[in-house]
Amino acid sequence: MHLLFVTNDAYVPHVATTLASIFDNNKDMNFLIHVIATDISETNNEKLNNFVGRYGHELDVKILDGRDLDIDLSVCGKWGIFPSLKLYAADLYPNVDKILYVDADMICLGSLKYIEQLDMSNYWIAMATDEQGAEEHKKRLGLIHNAFYGCAGLVWFNLDNWRKSNVREKCFLYFNSPANKNIIKFGEQDVLNKVCQGFICELPIIFNMFSFYWLHHGRNIPLRYKHDIAAYKNNAVIIHYIDSCKPWFKDCLFPLKSYYWKYHAMTPWRKDRYGYSPQYQGCVSLFKNKVKTFLNKCCLKEYENVYEK
Repeated sequence: MHLLFVTNDAYVPHVATTLASIFDNNKDMNFLIHVIATDISETNNEKLNNFVGRYGHELDVKILDGRDLDIDLSVCGKWGIFPSLKLYAADLYPNVDKILYVDADMICLGSLKYIEQLDMSNYWIAMATDEQGAEEHKKRLGLIHNAFYGCAGLVWFNLDNWRKSNVREKCFLYFNSPANKNIIKFGEQDVLNKVCQGFICELPIIFNMFSFYWLHHGRNIPLRYKHDIAAYKNNAVIIHYIDSCKPWFKDCLFPLKSYYWKYHAMTPWRKDRYGYSPQYQGCVSLFKNKVKTFLNKCCLKEYENVYEK
């Protein structure tokens, strides 16, 4: 299976952590890992290459300068250019038929065979649904009420069909149109959902389980999955640390951040630590949030915005 990551030098340790989780839970699969980087140090490149090779897989790194690409950076959103680089996969890898794009804030806990064996004959991409709030995204993009809107954090690309249908050209025609400048709010995710509509295969929600599905209030959970969400949590294949307070930050209170550190310990960056998140409000605020989590867990008092296991 071909895997795709986009990164800069600072995110390489997190790419490696995600890869460690994939390797550990898919020992019956062979992977060729493609990395598109805007920059990567010689040290990190060598570490990553040795790490991937140690597991018996192959690594291919391409360095791209975002200034040379036909992307309107002002439309990319707060995530910048990185997620949008996946749209170039069909051009950058002309001999690859299918490739799985994976965000570097994900942990894999199960097999990816289901994705690899999907019949993609009539589809351009496959992805799991976005959160319940995506209903508003569909309205903004002019999609019909029962249209599908997926999360582009994990995307199975049928690159063969992309080339045959000139999908990359369609994406950038929509991406760079001045008429869409104020419509696009979530960068390439909006673009993929609009342009590929009718050619998207929906993956089961277990392949993109957002961390905030574990929040006590449960408001983000898509309605059609809400009734059985406990089962989906227990069978999650991909946990997506969607919050801006990532699991590598000291102030992250998501209990399943432990999976991140389990797999981080398997990488050459095992000793690295990353301090507090940009949203950190000090030790007093952090202590209060820990107390709320404890009280909620013990059923002594309910707080909506705390995590449950």
